[in-house]
Amino acid sequence: DSNVMMISAGELNQNKNNSAIIKAMAKANNPKVHYFLCGKGELENELRELAKNYGISDNVHFLGYRKDIKELLKSSDIFVLPSFREGLSRSLMEAMASGLPCIVSDIRGNSDLIKTGINGYLCNASDIDAFSEAINTLASDASLRKKISTQNLEDIKDYDVELVAKKMTEIYSEQFI
Repeated sequence: DSNVMMISAGELNQNKNNSAIIKAMAKANNPKVHYFLCGKGELENELRELAKNYGISDNVHFLGYRKDIKELLKSSDIFVLPSFREGLSRSLMEAMASGLPCIVSDIRGNSDLIKTGINGYLCNASDIDAFSEAINTLASDASLRKKISTQNLEDIKDYDVELVAKKMTEIYSEQFI
């Protein structure tokens, strides 16, 4: 059984709620799970301290600001986005397009893209148990990750830039006929 790489991308601030994933990892208690945080922000030291206090520093990796997110997504197993607020998240769409199963907070935007058990898991942003269970479920089942990956590659086609542009053109042209 090999290691499982979880990744998130974004500023390390209160809204992004990365601490929920660190707490959920500690609760999941799976030494094979590693969490890679891409981004900088005011909470970095606090998050490092949290991982240390939970005794999982060796499994939580701070990568700083990255320009190679697409490559990192391709080498990851799970994408996490536990934010309290998001629009239609670009990083979530990129993760889906990379075929990653996604564990995200159940908020507007995320819930438009993710359906629990089908292409990822929606968890209440404050529910550490739910995040922990989702992490363990995906980390322990490579065939489920593969199945969800295939589903996300299919689902994200609806959000393809060209397709969206074409739909917008249709909508606008109907308005003015």
